[in-house]
Amino acid sequence: MKKITYILFSFFMLTVPLFSQSEIDALRFSREDLYGTARAMSMGGAFGALGGDLTGVSINPAGIAVYRSSEVAGTMNWMKEGSVVGDIKSNKTSFNLDNIGFVGYFPLRNDVMPLINFGFTYNRSKSFDKNVLGVGDSQGTLVDYIYNDYQANLSSGNIKSPDDLVWIKDKYDPFLSQPWLPVLGRNAFLLHPDQSGTNLVPLDTRGDIPVGQIETYERGYIDNYDFTVGTTLNNVLNLGVSLSVKNVYYSLVSHYLEDFYDGDVHNGGYTLNNEMTVKGAGVGAKIGAIYRPVNSLRIGLAWHTPTWYALSETYGAEMEEDIKYYLPSHVDYEEGGFGSAVFQNDYDLKTPGKIVASVATVLGSSFIASLDYELVDYSKMKLRLPSNSLDDPTWYDGHNDIISQDHKLASTVKVGMEYRFTPQFSGRLGYAWMQNPYHADLVEFGNAVVAGSSTIHRIEGDTHYYTGGLGYRFNRNFYLDMAIVYKTQKDDLYPFPNFYSSNGTLEVDAAPFSLKNNSVRGLLTLGYRF
Repeated sequence: MKKITYILFSFFMLTVPLFSQSEIDALRFSREDLYGTARAMSMGGAFGALGGDLTGVSINPAGIAVYRSSEVAGTMNWMKEGSVVGDIKSNKTSFNLDNIGFVGYFPLRNDVMPLINFGFTYNRSKSFDKNVLGVGDSQGTLVDYIYNDYQANLSSGNIKSPDDLVWIKDKYDPFLSQPWLPVLGRNAFLLHPDQSGTNLVPLDTRGDIPVGQIETYERGYIDNYDFTVGTTLNNVLNLGVSLSVKNVYYSLVSHYLEDFYDGDVHNGGYTLNNEMTVKGAGVGAKIGAIYRPVNSLRIGLAWHTPTWYALSETYGAEMEEDIKYYLPSHVDYEEGGFGSAVFQNDYDLKTPGKIVASVATVLGSSFIASLDYELVDYSKMKLRLPSNSLDDPTWYDGHNDIISQDHKLASTVKVGMEYRFTPQFSGRLGYAWMQNPYHADLVEFGNAVVAGSSTIHRIEGDTHYYTGGLGYRFNRNFYLDMAIVYKTQKDDLYPFPNFYSSNGTLEVDAAPFSLKNNSVRGLLTLGYRF
């Protein structure tokens, strides 16, 4: 029963105009990567109870009260992001300033509250830089998906007749309420009139199985700026609060093509091209505490509020085709494909909050071990229209219902250790595991709700980080930390979602590719304490 209810609800969502944002967009800007200074990264990012580090302050703002001197530090990051689909490898290399900040130490000469510290930290909390290329035989075709989408919209009354999808002068305007894919498909002749001229039928590829190819080129980042203040009570309880401002830039260029062959003879094919750029900013807050019952034990707890984003998206799509071989003689075929103009849409996003519980032990001046546990409820993501919008405020309600059904509570576990071999030289190891945020039904059925004509998407798997590094103190002021971070993750890469009928029958099998992700990051932090 649960399966049928889930499929029926997703089927309903496919019958609304799909130029708006979807759960794919909401999740893209709600998840963070492992980030921070080289010291924290080499310890798996497990710094919520330790403090005394710019990353520790970003995880738990109470960590700023651990400082007994001022500090300024910066971190450079070299990253090689790789993806493997079958035997095809794609790589993207980048070099960035990932972290910079300072902490100001201000003693108060008060036994109860001996200090108040202020700080600013910049972190690149997520990088989108990634290239993906996948090639393989398809089960269902994009034509099948577009035709089923068309039929669903026709049945729901969203499309009144096939004439709604005819070529629109000066390119297709999605705000005229026709869904993107049927319009693109109709005007690129993937859907064409039957012999009577009254109905649309899908392109008949005569049983030829296409070779499908996915290409995606993603660029961008989420930058996080924390303004933090904290103090300590009786040198036992540290308290801190941060104002967090985030800046988003994301761009996507994607191509999905299907080529049809009879043996070695190429009979034709088509390509769906999409371009999208998203820019915006958000604001949130963090509050935290670190309790030290004894000198060797620290217990931390922090809450990150949701981030409220205001985002602006520009987008456009094009369908290119070479399908004359498969078209019947009564179709007046015009070559050249069909594309939209470039449009803009503004929307708001509320990301889920985060709870961070931490524990650490500090044994003398030689050994540190730390554990962080994070919990995020991704079902709480919300898409909204801007406050100044004149459109129906309930526009995103259906998408938000889908988000709450498709996503779940997800955990992150981080562990790390540091051993000081000499007063100047330290070695560090760490590990982090991030659970995927999806409900089991979404993973099983593969029918995520996508928006517009950008159908390519990933259902991400659990993420594993293996980390290590070294630290060296030149003197009481200058220090240098180095880290290596290896990340691995396996995803299902869909050219388009699976399509289920209203009775739960699988009409279109998207047959996802298996995508293996891996990245290597080298980090170098230089700091000065005074």
